[in-house]
Amino acid sequence: MKVFRLRLLSAVSLTALLGLAACGGDSQPDAAKASDPLQFCPPVAVLQQAQTVTLFLPGRSDIAAQISTAQITGISGQCTYRKKGKTPLLEVKFTASFLAANGPANHGQPVTLPWFVAITKGDQILDKKEYSIKLGFDGNMSKTAAVSKPVVIDLPPSPASARLQILAGFEMTPEQLAYAAAHPGAAP
Repeated sequence: MKVFRLRLLSAVSLTALLGLAACGGDSQPDAAKASDPLQFCPPVAVLQQAQTVTLFLPGRSDIAAQISTAQITGISGQCTYRKKGKTPLLEVKFTASFLAANGPANHGQPVTLPWFVAITKGDQILDKKEYSIKLGFDGNMSKTAAVSKPVVIDLPPSPASARLQILAGFEMTPEQLAYAAAHPGAAP
């Protein structure tokens, strides 16, 4: 299990973040929130533009050359307050769920999909880690599902953490991004 330790990498523009919706509000009174470090937990979401990827045989993009179409179907986890030694931390721990379809060119072989988790602030990537998930198709299965190993991100329990967003998505080539944009209804 990889653990993020927030560090500033570089200011990289994320134009793909446009159109993401903010997470819902909360109904706790301000006095109750003032003593609760969990109020600083950042939202965790799937980046819409990197939620679905379609894999093809090299140099092709026709249906007969389709290896798989996969989707990140959700994020599940929690944010907890803890101390590591004397250091207070917010621990954001979650898993990602995946669904993949067995394409005509795949012949039931497992597919390994690269995906990422990024910590962002506005349009800047503050940190990013890459992962991969292997999905197998047993027998004549047309679809398969998997859940990632837990991802753990340690953040300070401060207002600055509340202004962050944690995003997950598939690591995609420019061609895969273009295909996804041209075929928004693609799904496993």
